[in-house]
Amino acid sequence: MKKNGVKSAIIIVVCAALCLGYYYYLTQKDSGKEPGLSEAEMIISKDLERSYPKTAREVVKFYNQILECYYSEDYSQEQLEKMTAQARILMDDELQEINPQDLYLEAVKADISSYKEDKKQISNITMESSKEVEYKTKNGKDYAYVDVSYFLKSNNKNEKSGRVSQTYILRKDEDSNWRILGFYQE
Repeated sequence: MKKNGVKSAIIIVVCAALCLGYYYYLTQKDSGKEPGLSEAEMIISKDLERSYPKTAREVVKFYNQILECYYSEDYSQEQLEKMTAQARILMDDELQEINPQDLYLEAVKADISSYKEDKKQISNITMESSKEVEYKTKNGKDYAYVDVSYFLKSNNKNEKSGRVSQTYILRKDEDSNWRILGFYQE
């Protein structure tokens, strides 16, 4: 009788260990993050030449990862420069023209500084589902409109926390990649 009890206990422990191992495997697989890399390092290491986001929604999602990192993580000046270069790759040629790398970098620095002064944080970003992305064709060019909501938290007594909604306008380039053409707030 004792042998059956010991066998049962061993089987239960082995099953529990297998379940925990499988759970760990799933959580690490879904995170998409290489162990030991910061968010800034992950953004910088993404090779957009070889694996450019396939959909308009994915482009905006990656751009928002970059934005969130700007405002919420510590990184070096060199890393900030590389992240802004990644963000510019996601932009349409027209938007890149009016945002040269050096001016874009300075604008980002000023915006980050303003957020820190106002003690603001992006607490959450929500994006519409891929089914809700609006597509249009104008003058033979394909456009996509992706809505994003930013939930801002402010620790400044004079500033309110709240939600900001923004629509990103993307246009397909000659290689059929979606590029950010601009955005507007609602």
